Amino acid sequence: MSMPRWPVFLAAVCCLLAQGGLASAQDRQDVTFSTNQTTVPGQSIFVLGSLPELGGNDLRFSVKLEPSTYPIWKATVSLPVNTSYTYRFYRRNDAAGQWGNAANGEALGSGVISASTSTVALAPASKTIFFHSTLNPPVLHWRTLGSTGAYQAVVMHEVGPGRTPAEKRWAARGFGAPRQKIEFFFANISFTQFHPADSTRLTSTLDTLLVQDAGVFAYVPAPALTGPIKRYTTSGSNPSSTSTTFFSAALNETRGYRVITPRGYDQHPQRRYPVLYLHDGQNVFEPGSFGDWLADSTAERLTRIGLMREAILVGMDHGSNRLNDYAAPQSGGWSNGRYLTFVTSEMKPFIDATYRTLTGPSDTAIAGSSMGGQASLWFGWDRPDVYGRLGVFSGAWSVFTTGFYDKVRAEAKRSVRIYLDSGDSGASQDLFWTTVNLRDNLINPARASGASVPFALERDLRYAYGPGQSHNESAWAARLPGCLEFLLPASEATNELASLPSARPTDVNDDALVTIEDLYDWEQGTPAPASSLDVDRDGTFEPLEDRAALLSALRGSEATDLA
Repeated sequence: MSMPRWPVFLAAVCCLLAQGGLASAQDRQDVTFSTNQTTVPGQSIFVLGSLPELGGNDLRFSVKLEPSTYPIWKATVSLPVNTSYTYRFYRRNDAAGQWGNAANGEALGSGVISASTSTVALAPASKTIFFHSTLNPPVLHWRTLGSTGAYQAVVMHEVGPGRTPAEKRWAARGFGAPRQKIEFFFANISFTQFHPADSTRLTSTLDTLLVQDAGVFAYVPAPALTGPIKRYTTSGSNPSSTSTTFFSAALNETRGYRVITPRGYDQHPQRRYPVLYLHDGQNVFEPGSFGDWLADSTAERLTRIGLMREAILVGMDHGSNRLNDYAAPQSGGWSNGRYLTFVTSEMKPFIDATYRTLTGPSDTAIAGSSMGGQASLWFGWDRPDVYGRLGVFSGAWSVFTTGFYDKVRAEAKRSVRIYLDSGDSGASQDLFWTTVNLRDNLINPARASGASVPFALERDLRYAYGPGQSHNESAWAARLPGCLEFLLPASEATNELASLPSARPTDVNDDALVTIEDLYDWEQGTPAPASSLDVDRDGTFEPLEDRAALLSALRGSEATDLA
């Protein structure tokens, strides 16, 4: 960017819009970072901050600001509420390959700036973790994800029976901050037994969760679960060559497809799931001619540790006309957009009829790389009523023409969530600057139409940069976790644990004490939830047995003479 001006430093953190976030509008706040800076060709202005959304103090991942009102550079980033942070602006060389240089940056202004997002009362006000375990008692060890400090220990208390006579359900509550991402594990009191048994740490943003068999859940699962199941057969030396087939009238040909259902699909017949459709199905689950996305194992791991929703994965094989299929009509693909018709009018209805799916746009994601990246954005841009979550990896924007790319840049914002990325290496530099320019266009305030607002980073647009990564499957596999966590975060699934008793069984009024007041409240039938009346936690309210269990706990105190 040229156009030299006087160097005046202006920092404005404003435009605090309640436009939503990964979970709800009250959880996050849009913050606009703006500064008045001059540059010469080959330079851009970036903001670097202490939060992950602002680069996590790693200059390689600082956030490039958008220069459409030069010399004002700005970008709106969605940040968590109730959060203090620091940031600073930098002038950096912006050529492909330079972003990944941690020494590339001239700090601007007089120093680091401190700021905070709004203080908002969130419910629940702290975290609760349930644990099915034979440890007696287990101790929860937790800390904020990314922290290098010591883990904090919480001795868990029994809240009910487990799945076997030897197992109990334990709880820890009243710790941590709501919506905070934590990492945690369990140990016994003597610190000789651990869960998970290996060095794996569970990670989640959920405020209420249950851990069973080293997996995180937002509901009480069946006692024993099968893992993800491939609903197709792989065999031979090239497993990617085997898939289930589907005849498409729109394409007038047979296409292969692969479906993987998530953990517990067969054990939970009442549950329905979001769906992630993936282009180039030959390469996403098994090694194909060009490598493997590892999408199945990545989704399984993110679901298990509590970062991604349980989802059905559908890999759709490409055919011999891949380029014409994946290119939007404006970019030289089939003029009738027949591939969009195939997926929308044939494949998706078939999947919805065959599997227990959630069918709305917020539960329907589609992702692909290169031309598959263009196809994913095309699907969501033209049919946001169907596809609300878009994974656009290393988009190829000019194989035929840039018609669709130009269309997106010229039209009003769509109500979709977009994951957009690129590397910066190889002969094509992974189409680095075309993608960065698209990202700048999407966050440009001038593209707002009517009452709408432009895309905000980390609200409905995430741009991920892969330093040193080229246009290949290994790079897309490396960046896939960030895409899945953004498009289908675990925090967006309905949490069914709110009514699960977390107090000690004899603490009927839930005041952290076991006193005569608990007997009084039990006699009056006043506690909420009603499950608190089931003192022995056997799943049934039985007045004689439950009263006896409560009196047994109170015996030796003021309740002795009431027995």
